[in-house]
Amino acid sequence: MTDTPDIADDIARFGQKLRHWRRTADIKQQRLADILGVTQATVSRWEKGVQSPAPFQQKLLCDMMTRNRNFRLDHALKRLVTQSSERVHLIEDRSHRLLCSSKPRQREWQRDDIGLLGQSLWRYATVEIAAAEKNLHHIGWHDDQADHVMFANSAREGAPMRIIDRYILWERFYLSDGRAVRLTTGFDQKPLGNQA
Repeated sequence: MTDTPDIADDIARFGQKLRHWRRTADIKQQRLADILGVTQATVSRWEKGVQSPAPFQQKLLCDMMTRNRNFRLDHALKRLVTQSSERVHLIEDRSHRLLCSSKPRQREWQRDDIGLLGQSLWRYATVEIAAAEKNLHHIGWHDDQADHVMFANSAREGAPMRIIDRYILWERFYLSDGRAVRLTTGFDQKPLGNQA
């Protein structure tokens, strides 16, 4: 079954808008594919109007394309994270790639973040982190129904990476290029107040 002309035109227009936005935002197809959890070839097919994204992907792309770009805020956030006295780091929400971390976090890891920047931290997840990640779908995390979650964690002293957080707070928001990111803060005791 082929698409009707109106639907095909809509798919082609969306593809053109996506290509224009991506180029203006200086985001490579592979980078966008990594953010959305698809292949570079899929992004290429969307841009050519050959294929339409799934509804949830299209909504995410539309959200990304309409966000205000304020790179100064991104740089300020990076500065605040790297200079924080707390155990904190920032990752891309879906790929878990490390964007930056504080010195206390690097001391916890017993390594600086140079070799970790741009790398997925998923392979270092504890059982509790993996369970919390799995639960994100159920609380509407990727549908913007929840923007923070706190959970208990068991510390790990050894390989593959030292993790001492007894409680972890995840806070989700967007950078100026539309990427969803997760600010991860570790605590020795459950914080008082309404953080979670």
